[in-house]
Amino acid sequence: MSIFYLISLYILLTFTILLFIFQLFLNLPKKKIEKKYPEYTGKVLVMVPCKNIDFTLKENLSSLKYQDYTNYDLIAIIDSKDDPAFKAVNELGIRYILTNYECQGCSGKVRALSTAMTKFTGYSVFVIADSDIMAKKDWLSKLVSPFVIPSTGITTTFPYFKPMAGIWSKVKTLWGFVGQGMMESDITRFGWGGSLAFRKELINDASMKYFSSRVSDDTALTKICKDSGYNIEYVAGAQPIINSPDDFKTFHEWSVRQTALSISSDSRILYLGIAVYFTQIWVFIMAFILIPFFSLYSLIFLIPTLLGEIRMNERLKETYFSYYVIFLLLPFFYLYNLLAASFKDEISWRGNTYQLIRN
Repeated sequence: MSIFYLISLYILLTFTILLFIFQLFLNLPKKKIEKKYPEYTGKVLVMVPCKNIDFTLKENLSSLKYQDYTNYDLIAIIDSKDDPAFKAVNELGIRYILTNYECQGCSGKVRALSTAMTKFTGYSVFVIADSDIMAKKDWLSKLVSPFVIPSTGITTTFPYFKPMAGIWSKVKTLWGFVGQGMMESDITRFGWGGSLAFRKELINDASMKYFSSRVSDDTALTKICKDSGYNIEYVAGAQPIINSPDDFKTFHEWSVRQTALSISSDSRILYLGIAVYFTQIWVFIMAFILIPFFSLYSLIFLIPTLLGEIRMNERLKETYFSYYVIFLLLPFFYLYNLLAASFKDEISWRGNTYQLIRN
């Protein structure tokens, strides 16, 4: 065996060990402590932009209407009574307003929220709820509870995507765990606009002008919150469910769009994501490539994968064998999403096309 061959093998092994340590650190079990807060009693407005028919729309809206938090109002925001969502809103007797805010470059959702935020001002906390979430009865009381702390600017959750169709709806379930993992870290946490509450102090003339010019409501509010010196609190106990009947087409469009929005808000997400998923793929593959050189000892490099599957199993609300296979392929999906999204200058969202503005 030549010196060059031995040096190359040594470099390869050293590089793999370093990436293995990095992946091991990312996948080590983390102690989860859910914070407890005194009861919050401030007046809350729950805003639900509605457009077209979301899966289980009527059940979703009903879950938002019957919350156990007593001091709140629920308002649906629609573009027109001709919108298919209006029927469900009207049948449930939910109060509604029509979108009429004038803004340039904003998304339909930002326009709808801007309409409600400028029309209704007598609230301590505003809550954004997407019409595709299904909430438990204590969702709102848990979501707003951290506002008893003056430094809290935003509270947020991340959904559980419940599979309601074939394999791609299950891929979406596991794909969502990345967002959940980001929420659990103070460093990568962001406000997820499907279930997000923010205190009224975040909105003034300057921040409203910024917010109403953006495509993404959640990335805009996240920036406003951080720039204002407030904290973002993750409330795991308020996690809603999204019933997901995804096929390949809907999953692909959704995952690339979500990734593109994230990258547009913070370019570091692209580089950090590539680093994380490249190393995950590398370490997994090298566990098998190195078998001829180090026998079955090289399978030690599978430990991060096993730890990741254990964490996945803890988060799952139902069990399918296919989840364990999908988990092995997910890093390739994530890496593809990041690369595809990095070339996106515009996105399609609920029938409209928007230009992405990079921060």
